[in-house]
Amino acid sequence: MGVESILAFVVIVFFIAVIPGPNALLVLSTALTQRKLFAMVNILGVSLGFLFHAFISANGMSLVLSQTPWAFQGLKWIGVGYLIWLGYNHFKVALKAEDGTLVIPQAAKRKMKQHFVKGLLTNLLNPKIVLFYLSIFPQFVDKQTVMRDSLMLGALQAAVVASWFMVVILMAGTLKQWLTQKRTAKWMNFTCGIIFVGFSLQLALFQL
Repeated sequence: MGVESILAFVVIVFFIAVIPGPNALLVLSTALTQRKLFAMVNILGVSLGFLFHAFISANGMSLVLSQTPWAFQGLKWIGVGYLIWLGYNHFKVALKAEDGTLVIPQAAKRKMKQHFVKGLLTNLLNPKIVLFYLSIFPQFVDKQTVMRDSLMLGALQAAVVASWFMVVILMAGTLKQWLTQKRTAKWMNFTCGIIFVGFSLQLALFQL
């Protein structure tokens, strides 16, 4: 795999990263409504998810999922349910906001491990990423070194996405003071809830 191929892959995954999706919304909402540290832990989970996708893609499991309707549908509906759950949590927090500060969801009071798992699951339960690896990876992976190249590309994608999400976290920090107002915090959580539910509906309508 040459330098030109690597640069082309980086460009592709960067533009995919900047398009808002469940991963980006999770990191942004965590950074805005909780703590930057928790958002960074989200990023670690998302990053590991890319490595896992790369591994299963190298082993042909992405192809199996895409060609087995019941397996793909099962993964899709689990993802739909998970996104609805994330949206529900934001609605619940918005309804409980009673003072002039941002309300921290209950999950933020638990161990950082749970924020890591939340980032990991948001990535793994998105069947669109499975299809991305199935359609894009074969163009960059050498047949003689499938596993090595796949893991390298997965790590590269994780690095690109993590770098962009760190920028997102820094940008969110500039809005923190504005978001400490009661009304703004409430509407921020409502908005995040609506967007997560919107992603779940989009995923529910998605077909191969």
